[in-house]
Amino acid sequence: MEEKQAQQQEGLPARFLSGVWKFFTSLKLTVFTLISLAMVSIIGTVIDQTDPAKNMQMLMDLFGPQDAPAALDWLVRLGLTDMYHSWWFVGLLTMLCANITVCSLERFPGVWKKVTTVQGPLTGDTLKTLSQKKEFKVSGAASFKAKATEAMKAAGFTPREVESGGAVHLMAENGKFSRLGVYITHTSVIVIFIGAMIGSFWGYKGYVQIVENGSVDQVSLVSKPLLKKYPGDVVPLSFRVRCDKFELATHQQARFRGMPSDYLSTLTVLDGDKEVLTKMIQVNDPLQYKGIRFYQSSYGQAPGMALMTVRAASQKGGFSVHDYPMKKGDRVKLEGSDYEMEVMDMAADVALGPNNQLVAQSDQFKGRGAVILQFFDKGGNPADQVVISSVIPDSQPQNIPFKFTITGYRGPYYTGLQVSYDPGVWVVWLGCALMVCGILVAFFMFHKRVWVKIEETGGGALVTVAGGANKNRHAFEREFAKLLERLQA
Repeated sequence: MEEKQAQQQEGLPARFLSGVWKFFTSLKLTVFTLISLAMVSIIGTVIDQTDPAKNMQMLMDLFGPQDAPAALDWLVRLGLTDMYHSWWFVGLLTMLCANITVCSLERFPGVWKKVTTVQGPLTGDTLKTLSQKKEFKVSGAASFKAKATEAMKAAGFTPREVESGGAVHLMAENGKFSRLGVYITHTSVIVIFIGAMIGSFWGYKGYVQIVENGSVDQVSLVSKPLLKKYPGDVVPLSFRVRCDKFELATHQQARFRGMPSDYLSTLTVLDGDKEVLTKMIQVNDPLQYKGIRFYQSSYGQAPGMALMTVRAASQKGGFSVHDYPMKKGDRVKLEGSDYEMEVMDMAADVALGPNNQLVAQSDQFKGRGAVILQFFDKGGNPADQVVISSVIPDSQPQNIPFKFTITGYRGPYYTGLQVSYDPGVWVVWLGCALMVCGILVAFFMFHKRVWVKIEETGGGALVTVAGGANKNRHAFEREFAKLLERLQA
């Protein structure tokens, strides 16, 4: 009894490994992982992977301003806002790689045996497996052997002669290595997934804003790598990027007049004190340096340098109206009063968010700007504070005898750049090249085998012509028919 239990315990590791191997050779696992990857990829096109503001706007439209922040928090926790760098997405890729690898290893030995085995003489058992065969008689065996050799060469085969069982066998095969096409394709998929995982582990996506004639040497992370941490979610660059010029083109047609038609940035890379690269970029035409790509993504007016024009109209009537172009932190005296006004903060484009709070939408003025004004009396004491915005038109100061509106917003433009670093991109390209080769081999090449058996009989010779192909059999039928024509001519 104890001996039996010991044998069972010794067999546990083997049974466990056998179970794991069987699990990863399952076709069901392949279908499950492919469907899962397809589904999450669809989700990745619906949920923006780079701009949280777009996701917030989408969720506000779906659930309203009250529930949108909680819904966005859950999306972030589940990794759906940066899923290509999430552990579960990498886990799905790893599982599919393991599945493909184990399935290939399971079936590869049999295929490799067929590829490396030297073609033997035509036997009765081999003849039964071939789809194309034909028998006919000829007058002379020796003369026909020479004719058959030339016919096979004309058909694209290089025959090899073997004598066996009292007969001469002319044997030839083409495309035996085409059986490996599917394994080249499998390898390419694995290489592509490895490249994707390298990008997930060490690559990142970020965003940066550069004002004209300004420069940056760090990038704010939007998508974080799994294995490398950056303090403060900021990636330091080993060089600087300067925006020499930003150009905004607008439509001239009456229907679209004033709307942006294109925007371009002239960027210069400074490595140390030396200018090493200058390029004008536009959408889908990035600048690349040291494996880091800078894509033209957006533009706006620099908030810290922009001037917002606040109009003050006296509530006492008359024509006491004054415009005050002001930056953040500016303080001016209100004409016709003893009060001073200071800009505490401003935003070019806002919307009403959860709990009736203003949420910044973009840095482009669209008539929905907002400004926080602080008022002081002649003694320098705070007298009132108010938020002025067209989104909340009834918001006006209680203790100041003026009505305020926003009439303009202008300032230097900045260029918004998406920054991408993917150390696995060349691995992915290698996998794509392998995939093209594998597909070409798998679909446009096939393994063909032909035999011409010449067996002397009384008064002549019996010729058996046979052949077969592992795929594309209709094409092989035509080739076999042409070979027969040459042999029987």
